[in-house]
Amino acid sequence: MKFLFYPLIIIFFLLNGCREKDIEERLPKELPSIVIENFSITETKKGKKLWSLHGVQARVFENVVKADTVEIKFFDKDEELFSTITALRGVLNTKSHNVQVEDSVKLYTNDSTKLFTKSLFWNNDSGQILTNEHIKIVKNDGTIIEGDGLRADPGLKRIEIIGSTKGVSPIELPDINK
Repeated sequence: MKFLFYPLIIIFFLLNGCREKDIEERLPKELPSIVIENFSITETKKGKKLWSLHGVQARVFENVVKADTVEIKFFDKDEELFSTITALRGVLNTKSHNVQVEDSVKLYTNDSTKLFTKSLFWNNDSGQILTNEHIKIVKNDGTIIEGDGLRADPGLKRIEIIGSTKGVSPIELPDINK
């Protein structure tokens, strides 16, 4: 009976140790210091609103805020809204104020231009949005531009497609013979 008891104890400890290890591996390596529900962060310059980030939930870590269901609104010098980015996830660097958004990213401008992609990076210092993902831009006049990679202002007034590009436009050229 004694010989049967010791192997059972060893098996118990081995299995119990495996369970603890499995649990530790499943836990996030870094836990947030704060979790916030329905939040808003606004970037200003000389008291003027430049952009604001809204989210359903945020997890605050040492240098970053990881957010779910994000919306970034951009404002002009008169604090008028001129474009909005929405995405399912985003990360704000609290030192640089740069923002990375991912998953079902859409950008809408006040002139009804739309941009669709997988991810966008807002570079706060340069005031540009960047991506190396495939993009699709749809303008109100029916113009469609697709390409790989983008550098643009958040109002999509200045757009640079970095990689391959294709598009269609409804612009009709005048007859040269008239």
